[in-house]
Amino acid sequence: MTPERFRELAETWGGDIARWPEAERDAARVVAQSESGGALLRQQLAFDALLSVPPEVAPARASRAALAVLQAIAAREARPPWYRRWLRPVSLLPVGSLACSALLGVWLAGALPYHQNEQAVATVAAVLDASVISLWGNQ
Repeated sequence: MTPERFRELAETWGGDIARWPEAERDAARVVAQSESGGALLRQQLAFDALLSVPPEVAPARASRAALAVLQAIAAREARPPWYRRWLRPVSLLPVGSLACSALLGVWLAGALPYHQNEQAVATVAAVLDASVISLWGNQ
């Protein structure tokens, strides 16, 4: 076993060789007899001891953290998704009106040629003035 492999296993599995993969244990015990191997294992054992101590959290702090998480979730749920904010029915009304006006303009451009045809003008006037009652309109 190389010193690099020994360091890799010690950093991965910790300072206790009994937790290492079984195929690597015998070779690791041989390397651990050396000065550098023993120092590395002692360093990893100290780190393992540091990680094995559970943190002490006061109940009031845990309650405040839980409340903050719940408030963040509630704030996220209260805000509608982006597509509902941007595509509200109220904001679609002007867009739809503009689209219908454009379609009507394209239809009129195709229906009325450059030279005036009385029948085409009368048809367009009948469509546009169908609901208008006046003294001067078509009746």
